[in-house]
Amino acid sequence: MIEQLNSIIDSLSLDHKRGASEIVRDAAELFVEISLHGVENPEGAKHLFERAVRRLAKGQPTMAPVLNLLNRLCFVHERFGDGWLDFNTAIPEVYRLPAENIERMQKHLADLPVANRLIAFSNSSTVAHIIIATFREFGWPKEVYCGEGRPVMEGLVLARKLTAAGMNVTLFTDAALMSRVSEADGVWVGGDSLSREGLVNKVGSRALAILAQYQKKPFISLMSSDKLLPTALAPYFYSVPQNPREIGADEAEMLNIHNEYYETIPIEFVTGIMTENGLSPAEAVVSCIENEPLSPLFAQLVVR
Repeated sequence: MIEQLNSIIDSLSLDHKRGASEIVRDAAELFVEISLHGVENPEGAKHLFERAVRRLAKGQPTMAPVLNLLNRLCFVHERFGDGWLDFNTAIPEVYRLPAENIERMQKHLADLPVANRLIAFSNSSTVAHIIIATFREFGWPKEVYCGEGRPVMEGLVLARKLTAAGMNVTLFTDAALMSRVSEADGVWVGGDSLSREGLVNKVGSRALAILAQYQKKPFISLMSSDKLLPTALAPYFYSVPQNPREIGADEAEMLNIHNEYYETIPIEFVTGIMTENGLSPAEAVVSCIENEPLSPLFAQLVVR
């Protein structure tokens, strides 16, 4: 059991292909398993808990819902100590299933501006669900343009999901997608974090946002409210350069290759944020970010 849970910890910390909602869902399930293991082996569960917090915080430092979950679970662990059954019971207090958030978001589909031709960038399970729901409810978008999502090609994953739902999808290289903004009625992206510093998403999102503003097209981020980053967690949120071999496998030793997955889009380029509470101006959502406290245990385990 310990070996299996350690394997899940490592896998989640290295997962850069799926969206934040999917990763945080699996992380919550991991902590459920750790707590159940703790009933028979409290000390082993403590070591697994601490390793999971450290590895996930270091492995996914650009995903606000992961950091929020870890911080809140540290507060729970501080409260119950070795009371792992109590810890297990308290997990729903700090985590809402992505499916619940998406269900609530679907009640606000009519808030979204009509986009018969839509650009969707990178892979977000939330974006995929909302596009498909909008298509089934209203019959639009008629066509979706997707970028491939280099270097790990997660945009291809989104294109497959939409195609499997019966939608008309065209896949472009990320660079070619930029020149298609003028043809689209809007651009939708997910979001790994929203703070007063801006919206963090896949590299390429900022260029799309700037182009959308220039072309007077709505640029909308669809995300659950657990992606709002409190000020206390800001020091633990940062971008990490990735493996240069993903870009140039044979040239990595000869060339200076910079491979970064995420970037920040200034709030002024974001038309609106769609959460489970509906569509709101980006500035209004940012102003509602709460100053959630930092767990001392989290600060102890995750040293910058």
